[in-house]
Amino acid sequence: MLKEERHHRIREELRGQGFVSLEYLQELLQTSESTIRRDLAELEHQGLLKRVHGGAEHLRFLSQEENMQEKAIKHVAEKQAIANCALQQIQDGETIFVDAGTTTAFLLEGLAQKAVRVVTNSIHHAARLVDLHVPTLMIGGQIKETTDACIGAAALEQVQALNFDRAFMGMNGLDQNWYYTPDPEEAALKKAVFQNASKVYVLVDPSKYYQTAFVKVARVDAATLVTAQSQSSLMKRLEEKTEVLTA
Repeated sequence: MLKEERHHRIREELRGQGFVSLEYLQELLQTSESTIRRDLAELEHQGLLKRVHGGAEHLRFLSQEENMQEKAIKHVAEKQAIANCALQQIQDGETIFVDAGTTTAFLLEGLAQKAVRVVTNSIHHAARLVDLHVPTLMIGGQIKETTDACIGAAALEQVQALNFDRAFMGMNGLDQNWYYTPDPEEAALKKAVFQNASKVYVLVDPSKYYQTAFVKVARVDAATLVTAQSQSSLMKRLEEKTEVLTA
């Protein structure tokens, strides 16, 4: 069987099943394990699947987001470690942007120990920062219920008028090339922050790896990635393209 046909069959099986094992593919394609491993490596390099222990998974495409309550209880220890790593980058006297999201929420307590001014588009973050007596500027606009974020034309105009020493951003997914989010309006605001920040950090836990969505926010080399330790093969490719800080 030609390589192109094997690749097609592998992708068809993944679309139907979500996961396929090496043993299953060997039997299906009547070829060696080493050949299957090479095929999976090539397809992963093209961004067409995710290799996992014992086989491969279909890439997940995000059409909509979980709400804050659903996301807040997932991967808590990793998110805290990622935030602690990011906090070490902040210098006193800086103006920083803190994006809405459950991972960036773990920055808030630590910011109370810093002499900084914070800009945020998150209702949740702003309220907590005020409680912590951190000087805070709230970006206003249309409120997105699932994330408590202010987005839309009014929010975008405000962000475009500001400059930030550092920005700490959340994302819904990433692959070897791009950061993603499902919402075009939220993506527009994130892009404006990228443009106006001297240094951008994207905070994501490894569950976001290989998740793609409707909108490409920025190339991975446009920011420093702050993440947790992972055995994912994606990590090596990311380290070749951009600065990666691991918690």
